[in-house]
Amino acid sequence: MDSHQLDYDTHRSALRRECDLLLNASGEDLDLPVPTCPEWQLSDLVEHLGDVFSFWRAQLEASSPEAPAEPPSRGLPEGGDVVAWFESACKGLEVTLAASDPTDPCWNWSGTDLRAHWVARRMALESAVHRYDAELAIEAPTPIDRALAIDGVEEWISVHLTTDVPEAPQANLGGVLCLACADDPAAWTVEITSGRLRWREGRGPADAVLVGAASDLYLYCWNRRSLDSLELTGSREVALAWTSLPI
Repeated sequence: MDSHQLDYDTHRSALRRECDLLLNASGEDLDLPVPTCPEWQLSDLVEHLGDVFSFWRAQLEASSPEAPAEPPSRGLPEGGDVVAWFESACKGLEVTLAASDPTDPCWNWSGTDLRAHWVARRMALESAVHRYDAELAIEAPTPIDRALAIDGVEEWISVHLTTDVPEAPQANLGGVLCLACADDPAAWTVEITSGRLRWREGRGPADAVLVGAASDLYLYCWNRRSLDSLELTGSREVALAWTSLPI
């Protein structure tokens, strides 16, 4: 049901855009704390994302759906410049994605949709969230692109929750939740009971309805925006349970 999934080239363009924005934010003080990543400074955030890029570049280059590949190296080399190293990791991933076909085989942790496009989507969205983190650190946050954020909410449900909820029999929302974009017709209705996920696209009867800009809805999924940034109708407990699900 990936009706809102963007195409491969759009994900690649989004990745480039988000990396450029993160690099701009990283030109500030790298010792600044990142409010949404406790105990991290901006330098830790940049290093983390660079390491993530290196990992997924290795998966693309291995071109195998069977098992994860180990990157040639992990983490910032001792004495290295973290921003320059991140920029290199960024470009390396971009070049590898450009050389790949979206249908090329590639391992991922979900065990489904084992193609290069899965990686392009995941990296575009990962970069967008961490770019927002970096901008929070410099006190200049900007929204995530609307289409990318809608894609992100659907990925959160169809990939992350679909993968993780069945492994957590204690997972419960305590009711039905509807997420609805204020700036687009996109909406999703979700129920999670005893580790069982049911969801569908569109509005439906729900115990809690959250309405907000697509960017705010997506960032709320990842605990980057507060419940108060959205319009809530119905159960506050169900709405809050959404951000404590096991992913």
